[in-house]
Amino acid sequence: MSELVFDQVSVRYGARHHALTAVDGASLTVPSGQVVGLVGESGSGKSTLARAAVGLAPVSTGRILLDGSDVRRLRGRRRPVQMVFQDPYSSLDPRMSIGDSIAEALPRARPRGLRGKAVRRAEVARLLAQVNLDPERAVLLPGQLSGGQRQRVAVARALAGQPQVVIADEITSALDVSVQGTVLNMLSDVQRQLNLTMLFISHNLAVVRYLSDHIAVMYLGRIVEAGPTEEVLADPRHPYTRDLLAAVPSRTSPAPADRPPAPEPAALAAAEPADPHHPPPGCRYHPRCPAGPLVHAGRDLCRTSDPAEGAGRRPHHAACHFTTPVPPSPSLRP
Repeated sequence: MSELVFDQVSVRYGARHHALTAVDGASLTVPSGQVVGLVGESGSGKSTLARAAVGLAPVSTGRILLDGSDVRRLRGRRRPVQMVFQDPYSSLDPRMSIGDSIAEALPRARPRGLRGKAVRRAEVARLLAQVNLDPERAVLLPGQLSGGQRQRVAVARALAGQPQVVIADEITSALDVSVQGTVLNMLSDVQRQLNLTMLFISHNLAVVRYLSDHIAVMYLGRIVEAGPTEEVLADPRHPYTRDLLAAVPSRTSPAPADRPPAPEPAALAAAEPADPHHPPPGCRYHPRCPAGPLVHAGRDLCRTSDPAEGAGRRPHHAACHFTTPVPPSPSLRP
């Protein structure tokens, strides 16, 4: 078991007028043996933060620590942080059998020769069975499998490296709805069996609730709210989290046919998403916020003062000047 810590991590691309800060001072802890769900809309920086943890994105400032050690300084063939990508087909060599792809990720310190090959074949078979795939499929190519099966192979390949932490980046978003549930159940079983530390990235709050012990919400490169999953979803303190929840269709509380939804304030309806190259001053969400100055007079503080500075003193570390309790939201179902 290992703890993964993002300590004031920033990831920047380009320079001067063309610079983009994809992640801006993000701090997040993934506790040992637990699952943290990271949610946010497209472009919020979720995947960039994940890629930084495995060395695929440059860390401009801050540190990423695994049990207190900087992951960038860890040496050796074995990589303690493994990532499962959104598109399994692009992460697997289409000319290599799935058995060979998994075997390639096994640590090289295993016996060589005939006995070594037998051991590696047995380990590949074990890993395929662990992700609920028939070991006989080891001879097949990725193109001979369905999307859900390829994603299981990608998980098995990540586990082959004997990681301390697994990062799953939107691994069900490219799958049919009928397949998503079986993949999520498999991932949940594997996480419990191995007591893995996991960062699970998704835009689907129902999926995050099903898998995660904790949840973190990201907007425009920053973590704006974080805490135990049930607490955050039942009592969100940041307006952006509430908006994400409101966007989830509810099966338990359908809107009456004779009652139209409340009209959105004209100022919010006309608001454009912020330019990530030039984020707004103060609270980054204030140009779209239903609790901000566009709707409530006297809240110009949101335009000038960064709420991230006092987030540690607020419930769920919410980066909002006006954190107030709201009624519990309807239960979410994956």
